[in-house]
Amino acid sequence: MNPIYVAIDVAVVILALRSLMVLGRRAPWTSLGWSATVGYFGAAAWRYAHTGPQREVMLAAEGCFVVLAAAFLVAVVRDEPQAEPLMWPSRIGLTRAEKRR
Repeated sequence: MNPIYVAIDVAVVILALRSLMVLGRRAPWTSLGWSATVGYFGAAAWRYAHTGPQREVMLAAEGCFVVLAAAFLVAVVRDEPQAEPLMWPSRIGLTRAEKRR
């Protein structure tokens, strides 16, 4: 067990859930990315909280990582709004197009 890694992973899960609460359905690909982030870091916290091989947890984490990378990439290309500020989201930020105006 590695309590420092577990604490960091749980903190990222809380941040991702907060981002999901702020975004709602306004940015579907970004929300999918944050949902996959919850899955990835939740699996990582589980893995670091236990000892021994955990093949299923590792496969779930890898699958979530692929989904979160793809979802955030699509969200950037589509120029979806993001939850801001980064450390504790409280509002939906402007898109790049809105910032240029």
